Amino acid sequence: MMITPKSVPDLLRVPVPAVPNGQQPVRILICGVLPGVNHIVHQLHVRRFAEAGEWSPPLPSPVEDEVIRILVRYWSGERFL
Repeated sequence: MMITPKSVPDLLRVPVPAVPNGQQPVRILICGVLPGVNHIVHQLHVRRFAEAGEWSPPLPSPVEDEVIRILVRYWSGERFL
């Protein structure tokens, strides 16, 4: 499922819901053709980096025929949560 096209800066300006107190969001992006992006998401899941469902759905990219998926982690200044 694709959402309405937006620019990358617009995507990054979207507020991150439920930011834990004292934490800062850090966004990790994967950009490219849909099959390749999904493959990387699943490979990172296999390697226990992140659950596949934690990533955003495929978002429109400013590059034709490409998508972006975003994962948000939280930084406390000491370690990632």
